[in-house]
Amino acid sequence: MRIILGFAILFTYIVMIWGGVVRSTDSGLACPSWPLCYGDFSLPKETSAKLEMGHRTVSSIAGLFVLLTFIYVWKHFKGLPRLTSALALLFTVSAALTGMKMIKSEAPNLKYVSHMLLESFHIYESMLILGSLVLTYRFIQKDKPTGDGIPLWAYTFALATMITGVLVRYTGSGEACGHEWPTCAGALIPDLSNWQIALQFIHRNLAYLTWLAFLLYLVVSRSRLALYTFALINLQFVFAISMVLSGFFLPLVFLDTASGFFLFAWLTYHLKLGEPQPNLRTAW
Repeated sequence: MRIILGFAILFTYIVMIWGGVVRSTDSGLACPSWPLCYGDFSLPKETSAKLEMGHRTVSSIAGLFVLLTFIYVWKHFKGLPRLTSALALLFTVSAALTGMKMIKSEAPNLKYVSHMLLESFHIYESMLILGSLVLTYRFIQKDKPTGDGIPLWAYTFALATMITGVLVRYTGSGEACGHEWPTCAGALIPDLSNWQIALQFIHRNLAYLTWLAFLLYLVVSRSRLALYTFALINLQFVFAISMVLSGFFLPLVFLDTASGFFLFAWLTYHLKLGEPQPNLRTAW
């Protein structure tokens, strides 16, 4: 039955990427009602409405697998797997309610600060769902990740970069620095009186610190995990920089989003934890 959890992780990941496409194509309000697009089961004709309706459909499938995971884990496991599966289900319900609120308040327009915060919070909910599912998978499997694992201090730098990256995307600050790198608004240290430029500048510098943190981890650890993780960090850098320099070319935005959420799942799975062995009643 471990395949159920695998599908929950896969569909949650797809939902997050699909949501990024919806955001990048301004399709968030293409369906005027919720949860159905036009109040019935008719297939939308507009491409933007199809994207939004598809996102809702995949979200529903992901939610179903999260629920099935929760039921099975609570029936067959004790301890940490129960906690993480419960958190996944809790934030799945919360994300559904947030999505409804976004449509009713027309938050995808990003007209008010409350809209920006609501949209950002919705992504954080998705990250919490994905992270909880990944940890559930880690806790229930017999063969734990080998080696020392990714240190918390390095993970914290990466997480801070991702959190500010979400704020950059959903406050409309992605182009605040212009289509340039490493300069921002024509300078290495721009005028920070504009909050969007300041947010983008903070995000970029956190990204630099994250790169240095994982370089240090690689030098100190010299493990295969550290090498693979550093390679993923560099790949994320390539996509992010290419996206900015290209003027946010949609395929590069897609790759940046997909690699970013994959990196989050990878780091969470391999995070160094001192968790006890779960109390198993049956094996998957």
